[in-house]
Amino acid sequence: MIYKGNHKLGDFFTSRRERGTPGLPMLSVTMNNGVVTRESLDRKMETNLSDEEHLLVREDDIVYNMMRMWQGASGLSDRDGLLSPAYVVLAPKKGIDPLYASYLFKSSRLIYLLWAYSYGLTSDRLRLYFNDFKRIPVNIPSLSEQRKIGKILLAWDRAISITEKLLTNSQQQKLALMRQLITGKVRLSGSNKKWLKVHLSDICEIGAGYSAPQEDKYFTQGKYSFFRVSDMGGSSARWLTQSRDKINKMAIQDCGMKLIPQGATLFTKSGASLLLNQRAQLKNPAYIVSHIGYAKAKNKCCDDFIYFLMSSIDFNSYSAGTSLPALQLSTLSKVYVLVPELEEQEKIAAVLNIADREIATLQQKLACLKQEKKALMQQLLTGKRRVKVDES
Repeated sequence: MIYKGNHKLGDFFTSRRERGTPGLPMLSVTMNNGVVTRESLDRKMETNLSDEEHLLVREDDIVYNMMRMWQGASGLSDRDGLLSPAYVVLAPKKGIDPLYASYLFKSSRLIYLLWAYSYGLTSDRLRLYFNDFKRIPVNIPSLSEQRKIGKILLAWDRAISITEKLLTNSQQQKLALMRQLITGKVRLSGSNKKWLKVHLSDICEIGAGYSAPQEDKYFTQGKYSFFRVSDMGGSSARWLTQSRDKINKMAIQDCGMKLIPQGATLFTKSGASLLLNQRAQLKNPAYIVSHIGYAKAKNKCCDDFIYFLMSSIDFNSYSAGTSLPALQLSTLSKVYVLVPELEEQEKIAAVLNIADREIATLQQKLACLKQEKKALMQQLLTGKRRVKVDES
């Protein structure tokens, strides 16, 4: 594939290799959030280098990770700071808007070219040195158009950031509310009857799925949902509706599978995914793999209440094994819980369902914003859609 641009990236950037200035904050480059202060990272990164042995980063410089640039590990710095000499610091020249360039480096076209100009025997050894970076051909619009494109995409990023914060707040508020309601620390109006202390097995049927069929014949023209752990881990949604795999009647008969009823709460019960405390609910009856357990409400119990109750329990406290943790259903069945009467269960579930719907609405809005921004980047950064600018 030959790509001809009207410029080379070296026309717009130089490699800043200035020694660090003592007292400036330490910076790092992340895949998703660009340039951040090192102290804001969850992981602690120690260094034996002095401030002067670090690279100096100026505000509006663009920084990239040589080994991960082709995966999107770059960002625009909003401050002066210090950076490990293992990174590359790009100092913008005249004729390039740094904000525009930071978006350009995330576009699919540039990601491909950044990969194509990286060198290494395997993908985990690919490196993009500045001398190769500066040879990459690009089509760059006028400076005024760059600035307008940058402002448009920044507005989308701000909308995404606001929605992410609203979503995080809603999730935290729901979690706090659930802990209060599920434990009986907060009672709803009109609820004053004593809660009963029972085993989980007293209020719900607890079981597990079946070993996954291995032969293709069991999936040919399959029309029955068969949920695996990946179906739960691939989505943050509460309700499971569609499985990636569909099995046929032959699989059900030969493997002796039992249909798990609608409304049952699903949870992972073995492997690393157990540590994630994942929960989901079946929107429709379905079949599940043996690594997934289920809890179905018994008489005088509410499925939605069981879902929230199961979500409040840390299964890691009851798992066994270190290298491959596993949850014994017999252990889970004996866990003691406090349970109100059915009427209060339904009231609690109704309140928490409202919170879940608000969260689902924000998740959908966030997904739409990200998808629309991605489409907009594809149009604006390739010139398929042009913006009007005042050249006067």
